[in-house]
Amino acid sequence: MKKTSLYLLIILSLMVVKTAVAQDPLFSQFYNNPVYYNPAAVGLNPGLRARFNIREQWPQLPGDLRSYTFSMDIAERNIPGSGGLGLVVMSDNAGTGYLKTSSVGLSTSVRVPLQENMVTQVGIMTSFVQKRLNWDNLVFTDQLNPVYGNIYESSFQAPDNGNVFYPDFSAGGIFRFTESSNTFSAIQGTFGVAVHHLFRPNESFLGLTSPLPRKLAITGDIILEIDGGGDKLYFQRQESNKGTFKFNPGFIYESQADFKTYAVGVNILKSSIYTGVWFRNRTTELTKSNDLIFMLGLNAPLSGATRMKINYTYDFVLTEIRTVTGCSHEVSIILELDDFNIFNRGRSSGGFGFSNRNYRSKQELECCPF
Repeated sequence: MKKTSLYLLIILSLMVVKTAVAQDPLFSQFYNNPVYYNPAAVGLNPGLRARFNIREQWPQLPGDLRSYTFSMDIAERNIPGSGGLGLVVMSDNAGTGYLKTSSVGLSTSVRVPLQENMVTQVGIMTSFVQKRLNWDNLVFTDQLNPVYGNIYESSFQAPDNGNVFYPDFSAGGIFRFTESSNTFSAIQGTFGVAVHHLFRPNESFLGLTSPLPRKLAITGDIILEIDGGGDKLYFQRQESNKGTFKFNPGFIYESQADFKTYAVGVNILKSSIYTGVWFRNRTTELTKSNDLIFMLGLNAPLSGATRMKINYTYDFVLTEIRTVTGCSHEVSIILELDDFNIFNRGRSSGGFGFSNRNYRSKQELECCPF
């Protein structure tokens, strides 16, 4: 009975957080979900990127606590100043029909080369959001019996409105550089800042004023490559990963109302295998980290300029709540087509949307993480 009561308490707490604080879904593999976190990431890498992410939060709790995203972005270098175009589809479930959030976002970016080895992009995203609350699935305090649990009818009169629709806007910027040294054949750094829910849309189900808090997301990573042939474009080419070693430390900081969290860690690519370990924290004290995150993945080249990546993360909860909630899981599947281009403009082509990679300039910084 105590365990059941704790389940109810946690579910009710989730409802309070989701409705009152309105925290956005959180992903451990933020580095594999860049367009979701920052619209400036659209078109940062060459060609086309399609990404699918699914996260199962606290699987031992009753109900469905899963978040999904699908994103696709296409780089466009033939239009001066253009970074690319992108699409983000998101679905987030809080319990069995308690609260469901769905959104579709369209984004675009502007690319500004600074030097031969530096570039910055700024981007915006316009999203259309639906939140749906199933009042019938909620449990109120007057329904609970201390011995038998949920056995009474509630006196609560549910409002007629169970859906909320609103437009939402986000903006961000990204800076990237590439270098090389005597130790590393290639060095790439990427740093970004994004602000979500710029105009704080009202998401109240009761006809009141409940503005969605803005979210700040700051990300950064550095890729250090050894034995990559000394060519900065090797980051993106990857015809063969044999003998390649990439060391990729990074971080993310997120702040939304009273919810603040950061994660620091490192991913490593050796040949075609990814491994990584990360710490996620909701305080400034590293010793009070909430999660220890382990990552394992595969980078599978499909052709010279096309590859598929599959990554899995396991979030090991370091607090006692683990015995009730369990540990979270996350999977990402990524398809990358470096030579895909919307407008070929007379380039040699192997088919619709595909261009001859030999036309790509080394000054475009067409390198991408792993």
